[in-house]
Amino acid sequence: MVVKNSMPNEDLDTRQVYDKNSDLWLRLSPSSLSDYTARPFVFDACGNNLDGKSVLDIGCGEGYCARELKNRGAGDYLGIDLSSNMIEVARLQEQQKPLGINYRQSNVVDFSAEQNYDICIAVFLFNYLNESDMTKTMSMVYRSLNIGGEFIFTIPHPFFPFMDHTHKAPFYFSSEGRNYFHDVNQQFQGEIWKRDGARLHVQCVHKTLQSYFTSLAEAGFSSMPVIKELTVTPEISQIDPDFFSPLLNQPLHILFKITK
Repeated sequence: MVVKNSMPNEDLDTRQVYDKNSDLWLRLSPSSLSDYTARPFVFDACGNNLDGKSVLDIGCGEGYCARELKNRGAGDYLGIDLSSNMIEVARLQEQQKPLGINYRQSNVVDFSAEQNYDICIAVFLFNYLNESDMTKTMSMVYRSLNIGGEFIFTIPHPFFPFMDHTHKAPFYFSSEGRNYFHDVNQQFQGEIWKRDGARLHVQCVHKTLQSYFTSLAEAGFSSMPVIKELTVTPEISQIDPDFFSPLLNQPLHILFKITK
């Protein structure tokens, strides 16, 4: 499906994007593309039985990942998000079905943890940060992890926006006329679709693959990360061929897992 209308207002900053669409982001079961192609791999990377491990969830949104990881046995859990409206939606879900999740509205770039954690996750957070702010945030994560703690995060595959400039479902970034190497730290507007047809405004501050390795090293991580390139597999496509097939076998996301 090709979408003919114009992109969302490019003047919206990240806080406005998510404050404006917080109700659309709420889901209690998988609905958007990355709920199938990325988040299940984050959950698997954290482990099926978390045995009370403490989790710092930066860029937690409305709490979709937080609720799943608490149901898998996570212990102390703190979710941080820039959007006050997303935090409000997350807290409402916590009130309706208490799981022991704490949520806090904060700009993660300026956040300082009050304790150390066993796991930190960042699900599609770094595509909103430039290289400098990403390094600063990764340094905070390094300081906030226990020795042996794990940092797990996902990003849009850096090359994906340059493969196809057609504005179409189920995933799009406006990168026409942009250059992979020259346009680092430039922001691309985008959209992702939910299976019910609803569209969600997203953004991507472009960085090369090298940017992520460099920031991890500058933050203090010295081990080699495990990375997994994520895509729509034939198995995922069979769930809803009309929705998933346009992105079959394309490089959509990358999952990083690195230990302190």
